Amino acid sequence: MEAMGPDGAPLPRIDRVGTCFLYVTDEGNSRFSVTSGVGDGSKEPLALVKRGLSAAEADALWAKERRIMDLNPECLAIRATDRAQALPAPKA
Repeated sequence: MEAMGPDGAPLPRIDRVGTCFLYVTDEGNSRFSVTSGVGDGSKEPLALVKRGLSAAEADALWAKERRIMDLNPECLAIRATDRAQALPAPKA
């Protein structure tokens, strides 16, 4: 089952080559992680994760990375969810 966007259209899948992804996870205690990367066709593409960010730091990093995605020619599709849509971080 594919994830759907607010408009009902399927969201780009991060396991597809050229899908740039960016999402925020809630670590609890008012700390957040920002994960970004470019899909390479693998089930779990490599990603850069910045952990332990405050809400303001996470929002600023998210905005910066999102602007870069708009300019990056590798980004054939973009899947980005911000802090307002953050899910809890998985338990380690």
